[in-house]
Amino acid sequence: MISTILIILATILLFLFSVSKFSHAIERVAGDKLKYYLTKTTETPVRSTFTGFIVNAIFQSNTAITVTLVGLVNAGLVTFPGALGIVIGSNVGNTLTSQLIAFNIMAFAPIFIVIGFMMRRFENPIKHYSSPVFYFGLLFLSLSYLQLLIAPYISNPDVLYFISHVDSIYIAILVGIIGAAIFQSSTAISVLAITFVSQGILNFDQAFSIVVGSGIGTTVTALIASFVMNTASQRTAFAHLWFNIMSVIITIILFNPVKSFILSLNTGLSQSVANAHLLISVVTAIFLLLTFKWYIKFIEIIIPNKGFFHKSRAVVGNKI
Repeated sequence: MISTILIILATILLFLFSVSKFSHAIERVAGDKLKYYLTKTTETPVRSTFTGFIVNAIFQSNTAITVTLVGLVNAGLVTFPGALGIVIGSNVGNTLTSQLIAFNIMAFAPIFIVIGFMMRRFENPIKHYSSPVFYFGLLFLSLSYLQLLIAPYISNPDVLYFISHVDSIYIAILVGIIGAAIFQSSTAISVLAITFVSQGILNFDQAFSIVVGSGIGTTVTALIASFVMNTASQRTAFAHLWFNIMSVIITIILFNPVKSFILSLNTGLSQSVANAHLLISVVTAIFLLLTFKWYIKFIEIIIPNKGFFHKSRAVVGNKI
């Protein structure tokens, strides 16, 4: 039993390693072009939201994007309002992983690994793109292996006992928050929840609530990173937290209508959880875009000009 738990843990760590390496590989490929793109495409809320969606759809790491964004805001390369749009779009783009898992892209994982490995045998520019392809495949291969490890424990009494105590959406949301805070990856928790629901371990209510809650847990890294940065950076990090808090609030308010609508589509439980996650993220994004000016005012009230953390290097005369 202990050895199996260690193997499962190791597989989860392999997944997190793959996510990190994939993100870094994409960053190396994009290089300074990414930062230039971010600084030039944040002139309006809608444009910056679209930018955030595209960037996170590529990187598949909400934490990495937000931490990078906080650094760019601290350096004065991106304004706080521009960063807000990227935060909104990034959270919507983060739902793409759930969609990929629901569509069973894991079946193609070995192909990406083989192609990525073979690309390393060529000269640049083909070799230059080998790492992103390889680690993209490794990411989903680790998830595929995790499914195989979990399958025999569907009817395990201890597992069933634990699940029986996750009997409300509030507890499930809390599980998602804690899990993402520990692993520092909402993607990992979302994928695990969808994997569990596909194996019959979790029901729709539990999986959907865990996925939504995981968004809050993953904001810790950016918040910590902003401690030593300027006021605009702290506001950006808090805006990321507030988006996910709003997602949870909207989920609680609209849970039954969303559940009824999504399940009526008859797309299967895994796809239903992914679709519900996407729908809530889109609704939250639309709401915050429609109330964008009030969104800015609210964040400015929470994080005053001197910065919430007194050690921060607040920018004198910075007009947000």
